[in-house]
Amino acid sequence: MDHVKPDEDTRFRILTEISQQITSILEIDELLVRVVRLIQRTFNYYHVGIGLIENDDVVYRVGAGVLWDDPNFQFKPGHLKIGSEGITGWVARTGKPALVPDVSADPRYVWMQGSLTKSELIVPITVKGMVIGVLDVQSRHKNDFEPTDVELMQAIANQAGIAIENARLFAETQRLLQETEQRANELTIINNVQQGLASKLDVQSIYNLVGDRFREMFDAEVVMISTYDPQSNTVEHRYAIERGERVYSQGTHPPGGFRSRIIQTRQPFLLNTGVPDEAARLGQPTLPGTTTPKSWLGVPILAGDQVTGILSVQNLERENAFDDSDVRLLETFAASMSIALENAHLYEQARQLAILEERQRLGRELHDSVTQALYGISLYAQAATGKISNDQIDQALQYISDIQNTAQESLADMRLLIHELRPPILARDGLVAALQSRLMSVEDRAGIKSNLRNNLTGRLPTNMEEGLYQIAREALNNSIKHAHSRNVSVNLEQRPNLISMEISDDGIGFDPKTARREGGMGLGNMQERAQSQGWKFQVESSPGNGTLIKVEIEQP
Repeated sequence: MDHVKPDEDTRFRILTEISQQITSILEIDELLVRVVRLIQRTFNYYHVGIGLIENDDVVYRVGAGVLWDDPNFQFKPGHLKIGSEGITGWVARTGKPALVPDVSADPRYVWMQGSLTKSELIVPITVKGMVIGVLDVQSRHKNDFEPTDVELMQAIANQAGIAIENARLFAETQRLLQETEQRANELTIINNVQQGLASKLDVQSIYNLVGDRFREMFDAEVVMISTYDPQSNTVEHRYAIERGERVYSQGTHPPGGFRSRIIQTRQPFLLNTGVPDEAARLGQPTLPGTTTPKSWLGVPILAGDQVTGILSVQNLERENAFDDSDVRLLETFAASMSIALENAHLYEQARQLAILEERQRLGRELHDSVTQALYGISLYAQAATGKISNDQIDQALQYISDIQNTAQESLADMRLLIHELRPPILARDGLVAALQSRLMSVEDRAGIKSNLRNNLTGRLPTNMEEGLYQIAREALNNSIKHAHSRNVSVNLEQRPNLISMEISDDGIGFDPKTARREGGMGLGNMQERAQSQGWKFQVESSPGNGTLIKVEIEQP
């Protein structure tokens, strides 16, 4: 059956119907298929195809009709060079229609295996004056196209161009929206990790936090965080996970392979294909018992211009697992980690200095108190000896009693000063155990009834436990030295988003304003320690009414 040759009214109606049907389609592949099928079905052409320009080629990805459905057709999809191959290439270059009554007589025609084409009409698809593709219709008869067919096909091609541009704009909008949503998700993840890093002041906790989050975020079965020592040119794997299991690597090792490249270039290294070959070429070391990945991504941790470590993620199952967004996200985490690690090192240096200063102060106090007590005991003993020699037994017994009281006071002072040092139990067993040990060793032996209540569900961060213990120690010391308390209570409470500690006693109390102004009882030290951590600190007391010290820590 020959193709349909509509009159002018029919051509207008067909153009309107095709325009209505294609303008609502926003997926470009679906749009192209719909256009060629509508044209082929409406006009019964032997073949209809649409080719779009990609770089220097016109690429036919859709078609309809006998030719396209023929299993011997070898042109799906077909590539023709713009300007140099086929009638298609000429139309794409010139932007002009080509009506060919007899393709066998046109030297531009490229014959396709299985084709029965005798005549051909190709019109350009243009958008804003630029050719983006071609519409190609073919017939099994010579001289089968007329100027009116050129006009109609060009009108259809113009409508198709508008629809294609709309589909492309829609796809680009969707891509931008998806990218915006991805960036927003990345920022949420980054903010959450940074908040977590801000609360970590010991180095290994930082590695563990970031490594655990990587396992949740990246399409990776392996996550590794390695430190780098430029002096010895070695790395140490501080965090390594493969398929959910920790992998341990003792000691330091030469970087080798991909990590050496990152150290040398101070740039990310992404390898999505050919990982085994590249690993062999660069001498990439493999931990015993681990698997060679199919995709590998690593970025440097930088302190200034110096590489201090490497973050890497690996996919063991498939190639092309990582993209530019993964590189960007990993670099952001590396920068956040670098700041957190620097803060942790500075905190550790400050803590060690504070411990040294505290021990020196306690050493002086211990020396002064013990020296004074021993001197007093020596005098009492000398006096008691003299009284015994003169048979003044009652006075000798009084001196011996003074020796006993002085020794007991000195022992109490020594216990108090010793417990002002950071007890090993705090690091080993935590805050609750350390406070219980303190109350049993000091308050209970001093005859003060103590009580410790808590509802903590586990260990708190190291810096939090140390800060709370030092505040509690100072408050308890005040109860012994100044308040003359009979009862003291410590209450630790954990609620959603809040941790609080209260130390109360039934001592003689004081005026907090006067005590702060005069610098007594270490209130300033306690307040400064709390404020340096961003904690709330409160003192409630009045003469004759005991004292309450309260610390509150808000958590995200």
